[in-house]
Amino acid sequence: HAGVARSENRRIKMAVRLWVAAVLLTLAAVACCVVPCMGAGIPDAESWNVTTASWCDNSLRLRINPSPLKGPALPGGLVDSCGPDEAKVLASGSKASHGNLALSWDTATSTITVSRVASPSKELFKAVVSFKPSTVEQGYEAVSFDVTTGSHGFVYGLGQGEWTAPTGCATGPQKVVPLHRNGQTVDLHQRKFYVSIPFAYSTLGFAVVFNMPGYASVQVADNGDMTWKAEATKQLDVWITTTASDVAAHDEHKLVYRQYADASGHAPPLREDAMLFWQSRNRYKSSAIALSVASRYQELDLPVGVLVIDYKNQVSDGDFLPNPRCYPSLSNLSHAVREKLNATTVFSLWPEALPGSGEFEALKKQGCLINSDLGGSAIDTTSPHCSNFVWSEFLKPRYYDQGVTAFWLDETDGEGTAGGDGDHGYDTSLGPASVASNQWVNSWISTFTTPVAKLGKEPPLALVRGVWLGGQRYGVVLWSSDIESTFDELNAQINLGVHSGLSGIPWWSSDTPGYGCGKQFPNNSTYMQELVVRWYQFSAFSPVMRAHGCRSTVDNPEEPDVAPCINVHRSCGPNEVWSFGKATQPVLEKYIRVRAELKPYVQALSRNITATGEPAVRPLWWDFAADKDAYGVDQQYMFGPDLLVAPVSQQGVTTRSVYFPKGATWQHYFDETDVVEGGQTKVVAAPLDMIPVFRRK
Repeated sequence: HAGVARSENRRIKMAVRLWVAAVLLTLAAVACCVVPCMGAGIPDAESWNVTTASWCDNSLRLRINPSPLKGPALPGGLVDSCGPDEAKVLASGSKASHGNLALSWDTATSTITVSRVASPSKELFKAVVSFKPSTVEQGYEAVSFDVTTGSHGFVYGLGQGEWTAPTGCATGPQKVVPLHRNGQTVDLHQRKFYVSIPFAYSTLGFAVVFNMPGYASVQVADNGDMTWKAEATKQLDVWITTTASDVAAHDEHKLVYRQYADASGHAPPLREDAMLFWQSRNRYKSSAIALSVASRYQELDLPVGVLVIDYKNQVSDGDFLPNPRCYPSLSNLSHAVREKLNATTVFSLWPEALPGSGEFEALKKQGCLINSDLGGSAIDTTSPHCSNFVWSEFLKPRYYDQGVTAFWLDETDGEGTAGGDGDHGYDTSLGPASVASNQWVNSWISTFTTPVAKLGKEPPLALVRGVWLGGQRYGVVLWSSDIESTFDELNAQINLGVHSGLSGIPWWSSDTPGYGCGKQFPNNSTYMQELVVRWYQFSAFSPVMRAHGCRSTVDNPEEPDVAPCINVHRSCGPNEVWSFGKATQPVLEKYIRVRAELKPYVQALSRNITATGEPAVRPLWWDFAADKDAYGVDQQYMFGPDLLVAPVSQQGVTTRSVYFPKGATWQHYFDETDVVEGGQTKVVAAPLDMIPVFRRK
């Protein structure tokens, strides 16, 4: 019934949009008969306000306003920590430059020409800019930024990857999204599974940020040309960067990504607990159950770094307090988890308040509730007043001061807004959803993490389902949402963490072994036992290793309610290492310990990520740019500079083809006698208890 209702809502909204579009186009036709123009009400390019500002090394921020702005511009996703200068007007025929980047503007053709100044001096691309009346938001313009390079380059970034339909649970075909984005069209509006970041790196030696937080898209041509479009805006806002003149060709991408981190914010260090194994399930529905799980892991002497209490831990979303009958003391719970496991306790909160919830009226009185969201109202944290109110009145006294300093921020992708699965978004203090919805995403995350960073006791940490441009600076770990527990899904996940890292979000994870959408297999089935082993292996060599799921079968029932915690929300069956049979448990324990062995390596990687903006997991070409055969290799990756990872993602497979990059000798992580010279593809052994991972010698 919910699916039918969502479809009907989308149909009605589309009909309204088409009606508005018809009216606007009619008005446009009338206006253009009276005043010569590029679009209805859009002044000629001669009167546009075109400005540039130096914005970090070898980088410029370009802003074009077709009409004078009324009020402040949208904040976007960039930061000014690298000391940008004031915006300067760019007249037609003139040039702006900063470091090795130069940009000129031609009014007659509405074209930006972007060039590298030296080493070598060359034109990088041209971009034609056009405005027309918005067909989705009256009083706004639509803008296109059409990039042509005259050459061929691979394009990377643009977010996590659109591998499944953006509704409910991931079901149906789960496709592998190739690491290069050539030939793809990406919806830049945050939706469930569509965690899009408007950043694109081209191997031709430049990168672009389309700093537009509303409804938008980008179409990448087969040769790497890009057409960026925003559906409702008052200005074009684009950041462009290239490499320095004294950087070797095989290191160009590393400098570009450092400058991107300078402009959008560097990720803080990953909290050390988060470098270890995370235990989670939907849902530990009482402190007693959570502590019994912690005690069992303590008995097994397994290194667990994070224990997570998933959503619906409140009586109603908007209480901003876990159900006191089930979680009588967060302080006692967090301290007990620390004592048993030396681990962080994480609680999940959703960004809506239901009518009748504990803080609905308080939020309403403060003017902090906006459009509908999953039966309630979304909370608008784009307003500093509301963000401060939520932190100071609810989060700090009820969570942070009780020892809960890290949060799971589910539904940060707009699911459920205005009756849809994220197809609407958030109407905030910054404007309609079509103009600024993505800006809300980071504001909600920042509400939970920026105060933690300012308090300075430990790095901020938030597990999120959606994140926008610059979100890495808030200490996020992105996860790929509610996915199937199937081999097809595992296969689709392998590239997603690499996509995330190449988009500027270095810390990523997936539900291990899948959330449980679609068909569910019993935990004691041979299918599930093989799947969970292969997924634990992949997860151990992912940026973050985290178990989670919601699978309840005859062999895997949820715990019964125990008074006084008679819960209004159901839980799911066990998802711990002992839940998949005695023969499987030792293999899962092995990889939890492997992850702990990797902690010094992850610590060094974290420091480098914070300093340089490099990804945690990256394609082979990142570390072997001189090896032309390393480009276009999917389904294997580098975990940091030294570990080559080739996960097994097909049922019943015990070998796997691996490409070994040229310029290094490779030693098997689990068998030091297995050494391979780089520059070749080789079929390697992959028995069920072993993932092909090779260390760079």
